[in-house]
Amino acid sequence: MELWTAVFLGCGLFAIVRGVIDLRDRRYAWGGLGVIAGLGLLLTPIPTHAVKIDLPTPAHS
Repeated sequence: MELWTAVFLGCGLFAIVRGVIDLRDRRYAWGGLGVIAGLGLLLTPIPTHAVKIDLPTPAHS
């Protein structure tokens, strides 16, 4: 697993856990923001590899 993938995963899980703790303590605004931020981090697509496609150039007449 690449370093940045691990960082995003850790931050996303931390935000969700912190959000749930805030929701249980009846801090609904912070809890909701924490859960939304965590889900945003976990659902963000992270490219794992690049694919290069060389297209032929059209012939000029």
